Amino acid sequence: MTDLTSTDRLARAGYVARGVVYGLLGYLAISSGAKADEGPEGAFDMLHDIPAGDIVLALLVIGLIAYGLYKLASAVLDLDRKGSRPGGIAKRVGASFGAVAYLAMAYAAYGILTDDKSGGNGSQATAGTVLAMPLGELLLAAAGIGFLVAAAMQVRSAWTRSFMRMIDPDAPPFTCTIGRIGLAARSVVFAIIGVSLLRAAWTENENEVRDLGTVLAGLRGEEVLYILVSAGLIVFAIYSLIEARYRIVPRVDMVDAAKHKVAQASA
Repeated sequence: MTDLTSTDRLARAGYVARGVVYGLLGYLAISSGAKADEGPEGAFDMLHDIPAGDIVLALLVIGLIAYGLYKLASAVLDLDRKGSRPGGIAKRVGASFGAVAYLAMAYAAYGILTDDKSGGNGSQATAGTVLAMPLGELLLAAAGIGFLVAAAMQVRSAWTRSFMRMIDPDAPPFTCTIGRIGLAARSVVFAIIGVSLLRAAWTENENEVRDLGTVLAGLRGEEVLYILVSAGLIVFAIYSLIEARYRIVPRVDMVDAAKHKVAQASA
């Protein structure tokens, strides 16, 4: 159990999966813009259609689930020691949003793997479900603010190079440059998604919501920015693969840590 639920193993499998998804998405955006409009689902579809692609797709499902669980553990168990102050709480809430996003991505990939696409491209459908809930507008607005905060944090991290604190000193010397470019590109995507969520909450219209694919589609009219962001996503993919090897991740058994936290709460 320890090997399967170790945060170290979950994180590294997840970083590989994240790198593959962003790399394929960036490649599709540059080589075939229309396919990139489908977002990660377009990348999954491409894998599904090539020889032995289903094997890679199945591994991606596992990796995305692993990363979702790791992000969830980061939020609940505070693996990165963000603390309980407002800033730390905000970062942990952001990690929980990330967990939901990657688990949803894994579900979409599984749907394509099994030829059941009912789980694909559900950002607007999910937003519609949230809006139908009591205080749904506030929940959607909170998600939008979360994305904007995440975008700002990535810009700050790229500017200050603070992300290198979590990278092993033995990482390749170009890691810092790769990371800064990749984080900057992803911050643009996150900011646009955040604004779209706020707009959807304000207008109570789920059709305003944008995901990775529709963000790229919207940028296509701005040719230079589109190419920069698309190429930046490929660079972010390379950085993710470097993280899979050199990221400093606490080796904690997630199940044991969760049991300990529950025991502490009930004591």
